[in-house]
Amino acid sequence: MDKMPHSTSPPPDTASPTDDENLLPEVLLRLPARPSSLPRASLVCKRWRQVAADPQFLRRFCAHHREAPIIGVFLDFYRGELSFRSVLDLPDRIPTRRFSLRLDGIEGGCKSNTGTWSLRGCRHSLVVLTSGDHLGRGCRQVLVWDPVTGEQRFISGPPPLPGHDWSYAHVQADVLCVAGDEGHVHGACHSTPFKVVLVCAEKHVARSCVYSSETGSWGSTMSTKVQYHTMSCLGSRSILVGNSLHWFIFGSQTGILELDLDTQIPAVIELPEDAIDGHHGLYLSTLGGGVGFITLSDDYEAQLWLRITGFDGATRWMPAQAIELGKVLPLRPGEWTNLQTVMGFAGDDNVIFVSTNRGAFMVHLETMQFTKIFDRNPFADCTTSTIHPFSSFFAAGNSTPQH
Repeated sequence: MDKMPHSTSPPPDTASPTDDENLLPEVLLRLPARPSSLPRASLVCKRWRQVAADPQFLRRFCAHHREAPIIGVFLDFYRGELSFRSVLDLPDRIPTRRFSLRLDGIEGGCKSNTGTWSLRGCRHSLVVLTSGDHLGRGCRQVLVWDPVTGEQRFISGPPPLPGHDWSYAHVQADVLCVAGDEGHVHGACHSTPFKVVLVCAEKHVARSCVYSSETGSWGSTMSTKVQYHTMSCLGSRSILVGNSLHWFIFGSQTGILELDLDTQIPAVIELPEDAIDGHHGLYLSTLGGGVGFITLSDDYEAQLWLRITGFDGATRWMPAQAIELGKVLPLRPGEWTNLQTVMGFAGDDNVIFVSTNRGAFMVHLETMQFTKIFDRNPFADCTTSTIHPFSSFFAAGNSTPQH
């Protein structure tokens, strides 16, 4: 009997698809943008570690996800401490000490600076603080801090002008990355050029001044007339729409101060009085993709107003969606609290922080998803404190940020 011939066909390919040099980056690219994702992937083997650490891959990773996730919040208790709290669960939770900063122990500023540091805001993975008097008034010095790398940049305040001195004004400050690299994604802005913006309003005049890290200097102080009597402060939160920043401006009426960062000229946008009468909270918002604001009623209904340009070219305010927070959160009537129900609102992220008798929640108004971030209100004993969300493409356990 003839023997069956031996098969000469090659054995089946048992290689893993992730061994493909072209496929592996595409797989890792789709990992969630969480602090633990890439560090955990890099532990698999040397090849995975090389891909996860490659700068070109990291740029693609950020571009793929487009927006940096909120990884925590900064709590300013006005007690000399800027405390960081992670809003993520294990293994993505970041230790408080990793990003916390003692405001009364900041080193590197002017030796003559004996003022009080105040947190002003977070944007593009940077934090900006100003040093003023013991009440937090004025801007003697600015600190731009990168919590991920630990880098601190100290900037002297703008020089005084006849009739105006920034070191005594009630200022608000903002920081933003101005990197012009192709494909740059904010949230991985480390050692990139930035701008610091100071604004104030008093006695029918609103003023602004912009610092550029590229020139290492402040621009001219610009001003605009306000048609109604203003208080000596602006809203503490801003929104960035296109290349313009916006703040509430308060007085006998309420408006919005708009600063075009190209021209650096401030302007005032009027608000519809009927929309804000009797509100229990007023917050700037970018829901809808443009300039907007939200009013909160006493029954926790958030009404969105949008600035619309009609076919005639005229702009007007129009009511948009209404959000019933009482239906978003799984709470019974007795579980709401009337004491500082809204701890804060981040208009760029459209996130509201709500305190209840069941804990504190972070609510994303675009998706209506919520996360319980604290078992109790951290501001229960200090109602003048502020909360600021911090977004970053941060890799836990790695001193090198994703960029």
